[in-house]
Amino acid sequence: MTEQGGISLFDAIYTMRAIRRFKPDPVPDALLRQVIEAAGQAPSGGNRQPWRWVVIRSAEGKQRVSELVKQANAKAAEARAAGQDRRPAPTPAAAPGADFAESLASVPVIVIACAQAPVSQGPWSVGPFGQTYPGVENLLLAARGVGLGGCITTGFRWMAAEFKEWLGLPDDVEPTCLIPLGYPLGKDGERHGRKTRRPIEELTHEERWGGAISF
Repeated sequence: MTEQGGISLFDAIYTMRAIRRFKPDPVPDALLRQVIEAAGQAPSGGNRQPWRWVVIRSAEGKQRVSELVKQANAKAAEARAAGQDRRPAPTPAAAPGADFAESLASVPVIVIACAQAPVSQGPWSVGPFGQTYPGVENLLLAARGVGLGGCITTGFRWMAAEFKEWLGLPDDVEPTCLIPLGYPLGKDGERHGRKTRRPIEELTHEERWGGAISF
């Protein structure tokens, strides 16, 4: 919100990039609180607000996250080698560097988004990821608005059980994504700015699949 010292919403949307490398500067408590509060303003079915946030700032906590993510990366590599993960490789710009797991030991803040399980599940339920991602997007846009950056990472979920045990999460709370947060490093591509995106004509259909849009 511009009246709170940030940039306009559309500026944030059009310039927010995934940031994985950060300056060592700490994130002020007031900004961290503002970003988490903004995350909680996301819409949710029945206003259930199913997201929960675990914020890690201690050196010991970040070191433990780094160690668990390294183990998760090893499991992911094994799955790719065994042909269990057949997704296309991400583009160089989207792929985290080899030192990403190591860098988690020194990022200013780590936020782990978690989902509170609904009392019943079925076709009406969006699952844990769908529950938290509106809040996660709000968090990242708010961070962009106040000069911070972050990114969505999910590879840590190869060690989801270990994360749950270490964080003391209840049985009905599931970690969905891990977000490093801080001031963008500002070099080697680690900065916010305009992005290259496919035109909506390639991604949008009118009335039915294959229908060219008229707007």
